[in-house]
Amino acid sequence: MKRFPIRLFIFALAAAFGVNAHAAIFTVGSGVSCTHGNIQAAINAANSSGTTSIIRLSRSLTYEPEAVAINTGLDLTIEGGYATCDQTTADTTNTIVSGAGGAHAPVFDITAPAGASIHMRRLQISGGDVDNAGTGGGIRFVGDGTLELVDCLITQNKAGSGAGIYAEGTGSHTELIIGANTVIGNNTAAYSGGGVMSRGVELSMVDAGSNILLNKALGTGGSGGYGGGLYIYAYDRPSYAYIGSGSGLFGALYSNTALYGGGVAIVSAGSDAAQLQLFATNATYQAALIGNSASERGGGIYVSSSQASARLWNAVLDGNAAPNGAAAYMASGSGLYVNFAGLPPSAVPCAAGVDCGRISNNTANTDTNPGAIVYGESGTTVQFGYLSTAAPADARGGVLIQNNEAGSVFGGGGYTRIYRSVIGSNTTSSDVIQQSGNTLDIYDSTIAGNAIGGGSAIIRATNSAVSVNRTILWQPGSTSMSRSGGSLTVVRSDASENASMGGGVVIQTFDPLFIDPAHGDYGLRAGSGAIDYAPALAGNERDALSRTRDIDLPNIDNPGTRDIGALERPALQPLVLNADFDNSDLRLWTKFDGAWDGTENIVGATNSGSWKYSNASPTATDVVVGEQCIVLPVPGTYSLNGWGKGGGSTFNNRDYAVLKWEVRKNTLPTCAGGVVASGQMTLGGGTSWGHPSQPAVIDLPEAQFGDQISIKLLLVAHQGNTTTANGISAWFDGITLDYTGDRIFADGFE
Repeated sequence: MKRFPIRLFIFALAAAFGVNAHAAIFTVGSGVSCTHGNIQAAINAANSSGTTSIIRLSRSLTYEPEAVAINTGLDLTIEGGYATCDQTTADTTNTIVSGAGGAHAPVFDITAPAGASIHMRRLQISGGDVDNAGTGGGIRFVGDGTLELVDCLITQNKAGSGAGIYAEGTGSHTELIIGANTVIGNNTAAYSGGGVMSRGVELSMVDAGSNILLNKALGTGGSGGYGGGLYIYAYDRPSYAYIGSGSGLFGALYSNTALYGGGVAIVSAGSDAAQLQLFATNATYQAALIGNSASERGGGIYVSSSQASARLWNAVLDGNAAPNGAAAYMASGSGLYVNFAGLPPSAVPCAAGVDCGRISNNTANTDTNPGAIVYGESGTTVQFGYLSTAAPADARGGVLIQNNEAGSVFGGGGYTRIYRSVIGSNTTSSDVIQQSGNTLDIYDSTIAGNAIGGGSAIIRATNSAVSVNRTILWQPGSTSMSRSGGSLTVVRSDASENASMGGGVVIQTFDPLFIDPAHGDYGLRAGSGAIDYAPALAGNERDALSRTRDIDLPNIDNPGTRDIGALERPALQPLVLNADFDNSDLRLWTKFDGAWDGTENIVGATNSGSWKYSNASPTATDVVVGEQCIVLPVPGTYSLNGWGKGGGSTFNNRDYAVLKWEVRKNTLPTCAGGVVASGQMTLGGGTSWGHPSQPAVIDLPEAQFGDQISIKLLLVAHQGNTTTANGISAWFDGITLDYTGDRIFADGFE
């Protein structure tokens, strides 16, 4: 696999150690120290000097219209940001160089043979207007050297292709470096490459603050239309692009439009590779393509030909749109690979416990025949995640594919591999996955909680070899598999409907007890039968959130050590969910009364909140304000506790926060069965938070435990005075239910 170019780091070292300290300096603009009256004259002088040169452009002069030609093999820097020629220190205000009103030519037309290094700093390059047959409205860069841009804005340029920047390599050393704080936006290509067209070049955009946004590739007359933001094109030389986290919230490519590949198009027209590598370079922000659109295919990414591929690590495709392939479309034998291999050298790995890649909020929703979020034509490869037996040393998680709207989430007939991924909370008018021909592998994944079109299946396969391994398919009311021809292999999986999957011992049906599917959390509650259901696998395994796999939870009486589905439960705790009431909607509790109070809390971070009930005229002295049902994972002894306080400052008028509990049987997952034991404890009363020194002990014998024993917790506001005239107020926080070990006693509830 092609690696990230080292020349970036050489430039950084050169800047740090002052390589240009003895450069020839030329100045253009206004002031007594100006050496030249225009940019072209200064460039000609620098070229004649035969040495490393710096051209400083003061912003006090209007550079318009400009059509500057650079043909040099030297190290040349052109930088703005100087108030006048007399200044030796630049500020943060860019110098504007515009081609408006001039010839139909690039603002900068650069020819750079091998060894040449052109650096541009603090420039706004705009107004370039090249006719539809031409390339490079803002910058046209051709050669075997290097062009680097830092703190630049390339905007409002037009050309046939490469409206913002057109870069073409003539040898094996050509590099285009889009450095820090450089924005390429609002450029329009009549054909392809609205922001940038990179042909036979190594392009890198990995520094902070850079973005390609709001560019267009029109595809005039039905020609071109590839790459609204970026067009990576290989014909007689390979072409690579390395894209990092970009500008943070807006990602790396934002709101670009095209016919094919609104964000980026990757096309090889010959035998040379065309490749995108998209990876996080910032621990806070993932690499992202956000809000791009295509009128034909590939809202975020379009890839075409057997030599073309898109390779993503810790990356996000969010809010993109197209009739088909809203997030990504693969054509003609190309490939899309997400979190499939070891990280590139400059990539930042995702942290354990957060998603390592996301396909979200993309839309392929047309009035007729809506397409897929990810579509691969026959002969293509689509791979999310990696096989455990081939896990690289720095392997990370899978992909969360959520909140998309389309005909299907995956479609087409490519070789589709879905490993350690969550496909949940999507809306499809048809089947979640449609596979026609070739192979479909789904391993260690979760498909659940999707809104599926009537009569549709989770998976519909035609003449395809389908393998489902250690996977949860949970869509009650829908058929799991609709298959015509091909083969089906199922191993240790769980489905809401299993007859279509082969039934019997190869696939089970038990409620996986997801933590919070309403908010997209398809992790497993402690009482889930999916925990420790499959045997451990060798390798550097991670789940979809990059957490260690094969954690054998204590006392879980299941046959293996690996949880099935995409998400491994890392520990038995927490049994009580949202126990500290850190969410203002009080999620994961059934709420009857009261509200979240962000001003009162005793556990968690300051202002993390608590549950408050207050009523000046209650109808009873005891008010149940909320409850939670907890399906217990194992028999044994449990201890229950929490924090509470009430209103009233004297013994006669104080209120109390009370925690009640009920042990119920045969209740999966709603706690609706018969009560076999119950109790209550006062958490606190009066205006100060209280926490009982001794927890309530709940002992569950194995003989009475079964598979569906649960505890219902009830939060009760209690009026200490026997009258309700003074009202009731109570607060709750930090509810805990701990498993303390095997039973000591052999009979009954103690």
